[in-house]
Amino acid sequence: MDAREAELSRVGKKIRGALDAEAASSSEELRLTRRRFIDHVTTRDTGRAIGRRWSWLTGGRISFGLVGAAAIGAVVFGWTRLPISFQVISDAAPGAVAGTAGDVVEANAVVPTAVRFSEGSSIVLERGGRLRVLALESNGARVLVEKGAADVAIAHRRSPGKWRFEAGPVTVEVTGTRFRVDWNPEDRSFGIDLKEGSVIVGGDCLAGPRRVVRGDNLRLSCAPAVKMAKTESPAVQPVTPPILEEEGAPVRQHAVARRETREARSSEDGDWRALVAAGHYAEGVRAAERAGWTRVCRGANAVELLALADAARLSGETARAVEALMMLRQRFPGSTSAATGAFSLGRLAFERRGAYSEAARWFATYLDEQPHGPLMGDAVGRLMEARHRAGDQPAARRDAERYLQRFPEGPYAGTARVILAE
Repeated sequence: MDAREAELSRVGKKIRGALDAEAASSSEELRLTRRRFIDHVTTRDTGRAIGRRWSWLTGGRISFGLVGAAAIGAVVFGWTRLPISFQVISDAAPGAVAGTAGDVVEANAVVPTAVRFSEGSSIVLERGGRLRVLALESNGARVLVEKGAADVAIAHRRSPGKWRFEAGPVTVEVTGTRFRVDWNPEDRSFGIDLKEGSVIVGGDCLAGPRRVVRGDNLRLSCAPAVKMAKTESPAVQPVTPPILEEEGAPVRQHAVARRETREARSSEDGDWRALVAAGHYAEGVRAAERAGWTRVCRGANAVELLALADAARLSGETARAVEALMMLRQRFPGSTSAATGAFSLGRLAFERRGAYSEAARWFATYLDEQPHGPLMGDAVGRLMEARHRAGDQPAARRDAERYLQRFPEGPYAGTARVILAE
């Protein structure tokens, strides 16, 4: 007996009790007639309830199965079509900030800014960089790099992704890969370095689309060609005869020479800052060397040292970059910039020198100093890779478990699963 039948029986018993308790003056025949009527109604309603329940369990079940399946399918289809979301992580805010399509993301001059997407992909925008998330789709996004460099890691998915990066007139079509892209709007120079996978690069700077694969790097100049104007030989200027000085002139001449030397040195010292800020990295490094590399590193602040180290790294001067970063950690211990310097030292050891044990130490140092910093996810993934390549498999497995627990769909998730399966 189900709940409804039990309720009907209980009501019937109460009614019968009430009828039995009627006053003696009531007619016995009337009481019997009333009882027969209530019994009839009770029996009829109970039968209908059972019949309705049986009907629901037979034909109704089929109807529900079809409609329910269709409804569930529509919900799942709609859910899979929802656009992905992203969060911005930087020192400018105490925690992750939810972003929306059209937002501009900027990295300050001190530390990079991380952009993490809900399906596991990530972008690390280097200091001073700026990008805009133009559009979000269910399996990708459209991103405009307005200025600076960005390390991109697109998560590998079962279904094809649809990611598009734009930098000036250059486009990069991406599926699942890791790469670094940089764009300088002032001289309209573009660069991309592939670390994993492949991309298709196109745009007005190329005769046609070009595939770039792992290990390749592509550099493009999108500036319009400058036509050299025909110049005339300068006219020979007459030589002005030297002016005879009075006694004591050599002292004044030496003083002027020393002042001019100091001014020239000061000008060279400032030149490297302007060149690096303009994206002329190799020229900036040369200017710093002319001004005295060690002296420049001792006089620059933390932000300038990071910028100088980046310029040296991007122009292929690995040793100079290491010198600047080591000076940064020596002069500004415990600072956010010093922690970022440790991460950069790990990258240089891993990517430029193949010193995986050293790289692992630097990535671990960053995590010790900035356990919740904007580069935390990238540092854990790189630490795992460095220890794996260095042969420290127990530590690499621990890092892989840690990474999957925190970023189950992150850009290093595939590598983590491979390490755990070995």
